[in-house]
Amino acid sequence: MGGKQHPVHIDPAEGGYDVEYMGESYQVRSEWQFGYPLFKGTLNGTEICIQVERRDMIYRLFHWGSQADVMVLSPMVAELQALMPVKAPPDLSKFLLSPMPGLLTKLSVQLGQEVKAGEELAVIEAMKMENVLRADNDAKVAKILAAPGDSLAVDQAIIEFE
Repeated sequence: MGGKQHPVHIDPAEGGYDVEYMGESYQVRSEWQFGYPLFKGTLNGTEICIQVERRDMIYRLFHWGSQADVMVLSPMVAELQALMPVKAPPDLSKFLLSPMPGLLTKLSVQLGQEVKAGEELAVIEAMKMENVLRADNDAKVAKILAAPGDSLAVDQAIIEFE
């Protein structure tokens, strides 16, 4: 969690698990199973409800406005995971990406055009609503990667900037 390993010891108990973490003991009781979107149960006798989303190897947990991304690994796998190089995320600041699946209905720029922050770049129709996409920064259009009439996927590149 947060790029750090947190060793936890878990023992099955009646109605849930007994958990040891950093010298403290916790009694977690629930009928929750992997795949359920909500964890409902008790933590040391106090009722708790946590939203759970799985994203590849990561569990994203939401509780009272807080979010934690957690990987649950066996000790051996955690040891190997710690040796894996961290891949830097790609720089997407030079692209206009589709924020949702939809139909590209209008492209308001041309190749080589200088655009100013706030200027309209494209319009996507999704769920019978038009969504205007605007420039975040001043830039110059280097490539146009989609055309009006194209069906777009989430995070599909529409325009590349210099």
